[in-house]
Amino acid sequence: MFGNRDDDRPPLQRALEAESSLRPGTWEAVEALALLAVECKGTPDAERLHRSASRTAAGLKAGSYESVRALAWLSRAARELGSAPG
Repeated sequence: MFGNRDDDRPPLQRALEAESSLRPGTWEAVEALALLAVECKGTPDAERLHRSASRTAAGLKAGSYESVRALAWLSRAARELGSAPG
């Protein structure tokens, strides 16, 4: 169900490794990157992930359920990381 059952690496490490396989230019990628940024707060990856989510979101047309979810996560990530007012 979740890949290799013998994979005992922490879920966050596995998520960071899976990040490169996200479909670029999608609201799903924005949401996943923003959520990862929140989870990585306090690490060097957090700001990189947030910037990537922001760049991706800037090129997408809002107006769908997926865009609302992704933009809400992006806003939360900015607030959590202190990058912008929430």
